[in-house]
Amino acid sequence: MNTILQRIEKIAINEGIKITAFEKSIGASKGVLSRAIANGTDIQSKWLQAIVENYPRYSEEWLLAGRGSMLKECVVKREAPKIDILARNDDFVRIPIVDISVAAGTGCYNPDYLEEVECISLPRTMIKDGHTYLCVRIKGQSMTPSLLDGGHLVIRLLDKTEWDGIRDNYVYVVSDNEGRAFVKRLKNRLHQHGFIVCMSDNVDKQNYGNFNLYEEELNTVWFAEWYFTAKIPNIQETYYRKQAELEDKFEDLAQQVRQLTQAINMHN
Repeated sequence: MNTILQRIEKIAINEGIKITAFEKSIGASKGVLSRAIANGTDIQSKWLQAIVENYPRYSEEWLLAGRGSMLKECVVKREAPKIDILARNDDFVRIPIVDISVAAGTGCYNPDYLEEVECISLPRTMIKDGHTYLCVRIKGQSMTPSLLDGGHLVIRLLDKTEWDGIRDNYVYVVSDNEGRAFVKRLKNRLHQHGFIVCMSDNVDKQNYGNFNLYEEELNTVWFAEWYFTAKIPNIQETYYRKQAELEDKFEDLAQQVRQLTQAINMHN
């Protein structure tokens, strides 16, 4: 790319967003960049500063002068690690467990890097070859009772060409361009309306309501393939407790009806 405007276009393409969405992300009015690109005119320096501040993984030297790599070297090193086959046993694959703030709740900011803490080994038959996998820890209560706080998900990175194939009511981990990540059950409305619906399993919708993420807001989408937890909830106990509560309420209501009936009979 020879000009600053062409390099700005390349950043937008690399982010997978349109120029209009890119303008919005840096606080510019609609048309500020698109008109300059179309007419070949200069843009104000404040917009260059906004790009540098909002997209720190891109090299300032490359953006302003066209020299060096587009991405900063330190960011390249932070890319999600690929699966490494355990040398001592070809029947297993090694998946990094990373400290990434996946929020099974209202959402937490991720660090701008993925720090490998340890690894989990799974049989090769459980993993698709040639894909990027991570193991992340669930935080929060929004996916209760399906996914519990402290459990682990093994997730597979989807290529953007696979996003149209996101399946309704399956669990995914999604991250947005602001660095937030969520584990949610999704409804795919990308083709019809350009967004996905993120849903919690927790029945408390006042605190764990659904929300939408538009395609231009999405950074990555990961499919949850395996779930591991040391907690085994007693769902049967929960069911019987709720049944007992319902029976108590019914008995209270029946008692009130009997008292009301007696009172009516006394006045007749």
